Order: sequence, then C-alpha cells, then structure tokens
Amino acid sequence: MAEVTDTTLNIWLNGKAETLTSGELIDLLPRFKSPFAVALNGHFIAAVQYPGTQLKAGDQLDIVSPIAGG
Repeated sequence: MAEVTDTTLNIWLNGKAETLTSGELIDLLPRFKSPFAVALNGHFIAAVQYPGTQLKAGDQLDIVSPIAGG
C-alpha cells in the first residue's frame, strides 16, 4: 500500500489561518505588492533570506506594506 503524504501546510498569515501547498516563503510572496516587510514568528526576515526560508506548520507570518500618510 502506498504511503499518503499531506501536501498542505497550515500557518497564520497576517493573523488569519492559511493553508499553503508549499513550505517555501518565496512561493508565497508573489501574492503581495512590493514594497513589503516580512516577519516570521516575530522576527524580521531580510529580503536576501527569502529564497532559503522554510515555513513550518503553525508558523506566524506577517507581511506588511508601508502606508503613506501623516
């Protein structure tokens, strides 16, 4: 009998539950308009780290864009 693997990953994205099909941070980013900042579990992630950052089940990911105004 073949082993069944789960290809989804459940995380928190900007405070809401999100189910992903990839654990690669870089695969998620095209959904967001630049510029933006990324924090993973409360820690800032530099843009040069995006390609190597792996997400795990239960991670809390915040992706925010600056807002102009005063």
